[in-house]
Amino acid sequence: MAPTKGETLVIGGGIIGLACAFFLHRQGRAVRVIHAVGLDESTSCGNAGGIAAAEVLPLSGPGVLLNTPKWLIDPLGPLSIRTAHIPRLLPWFWRFIGACTVEKRRYLAQAMATLLGTALADHEAVLDATRLSHLVAKKGALFVYKSRSGRHASQPDWDLRRDCGVQFEPLERAGLLEFEPALGPLAACGYRTEDWAHYRDPAELVVELAAYLKAAGVQFEQAEVDEMRCQEGNARGVKLTTGRIIDADHIVVAAGAWSARLSRQLGDPVSLESERGYNTTLAQPHIEVRSFVTFSEDYFVMTPMRMGLRIGGAVEFAGLQAPPNYNRARALLRLAKTYLPDLHTEGGSEWMGHRPSTPDSVPVISPAQHYSNVFYAFGHGHLGLTGSMTTGRLIADLVAGVPVDVDLSPFHIKRFS
Repeated sequence: MAPTKGETLVIGGGIIGLACAFFLHRQGRAVRVIHAVGLDESTSCGNAGGIAAAEVLPLSGPGVLLNTPKWLIDPLGPLSIRTAHIPRLLPWFWRFIGACTVEKRRYLAQAMATLLGTALADHEAVLDATRLSHLVAKKGALFVYKSRSGRHASQPDWDLRRDCGVQFEPLERAGLLEFEPALGPLAACGYRTEDWAHYRDPAELVVELAAYLKAAGVQFEQAEVDEMRCQEGNARGVKLTTGRIIDADHIVVAAGAWSARLSRQLGDPVSLESERGYNTTLAQPHIEVRSFVTFSEDYFVMTPMRMGLRIGGAVEFAGLQAPPNYNRARALLRLAKTYLPDLHTEGGSEWMGHRPSTPDSVPVISPAQHYSNVFYAFGHGHLGLTGSMTTGRLIADLVAGVPVDVDLSPFHIKRFS
């Protein structure tokens, strides 16, 4: 088969790649999406489903460093690092420590607030255009605490959210129960925000958006990229592991946790880790949950979805190849049961996915440093679904060479050089 010419090539078939393909195609470009796994197998299909416009805070911070030793000695706590992966993790973790100051955290939060400020509107625009608005539930979100003292301890985080433009209201127990009557006695108080929505089935979003793009003329090819083909300051295309060559006028690297290998080939090293997350979807939970709920002191979430109640969370650093440890998903179910005494936890479907995480929790949305026709869109961590449509819109503008409406300097890949 002859090489394909004149295309914009998007590497990655998750929600970030699909969003980039949508906006690039809307500009009138010929677009081809290369995806290494089936579209219904990507990490984007199994996530918690949140459009978390309020979640502007980075994972880093002074409190995280103080709590890390306690979390690590708990075999089923919110953070786990597999021993064999520690040497590879150390450079990433060193950068993470550098992002833990109060000043740096504020800077990163403000950067994310500029990115996510239009997240809900950008999702709505894409869903309206693709006639997929029925996939979204606009029911806000609850943040639940076990005590007023626990909520008070988190007040600096909420103050920072407010400074970044997030709207929320405090709730006592009666207020929580108005929204989520299934919560048991452990739920003492919390916050509610309307700066949030969730998908009823993230996998359906991926599959249906891909179907829309295919019908509109976007080409899809399941294959793995072996190497980037570069010459005289331009990336000419890619070579697949099959040996097939695809030429392209522009290339967007949106391969999630697998993006670092490709950026390194282009002279752009990046500190990127797979922050592995776990969840279980309960088809018959025997309770009603109405909105997205975060259990702030125990670091897990739950989302009511079309196929059941999804309960997930946890952070595990073990790389891209280690097998899943589903005991972590089961531990989250036990935690959920403490808040929801009537929850039935039998017969759930377990899942593990790779969140592509930078040490400062800020994604890479930028041109390549050495090749003017390559652009990066990866590293969104917990917020890949949330930031997907905004990222796709920004990438399309970067490719077109038109001004963007967000200061992208905090998101540039040069910060890792």
